[in-house]
Amino acid sequence: MKHLFLILVFLSSAVMFAQDGASIKGNVLDLEANNMPLEMARVFIKETGGKTTSDQEGNFTLKGLNPGTYTLSLSFVGYETKTIEVNVVANRTTQVKESLGANTLSLDDLMLTFASSDKNETPSTIATNN
Repeated sequence: MKHLFLILVFLSSAVMFAQDGASIKGNVLDLEANNMPLEMARVFIKETGGKTTSDQEGNFTLKGLNPGTYTLSLSFVGYETKTIEVNVVANRTTQVKESLGANTLSLDDLMLTFASSDKNETPSTIATNN
């Protein structure tokens, strides 16, 4: 009887320690390339500061999270940054699949950039017509 009790205690403690919290697994895709995997996309959790990058297949994993709602920011150079909310459940893996599209620069943004660069010029750098 004593051995049976020890075995049950050992097995139940092993199961409890095997649960390492919740996790988020996801896939980041390239909207511009027919949803091909986007390698090296940045994934950032606003609430914890945790971050990772996607692998060759666009996959990423964030482990050891507490249950709750997290704000994920997905970004890649030259692409739009996408922010999504993810609800994480205890001892479960939450799946995420998102596509990022190319970032566009509006004509207003371009004009604002040119206008601010004009204001920063000094008289010695402005060409004169003599």
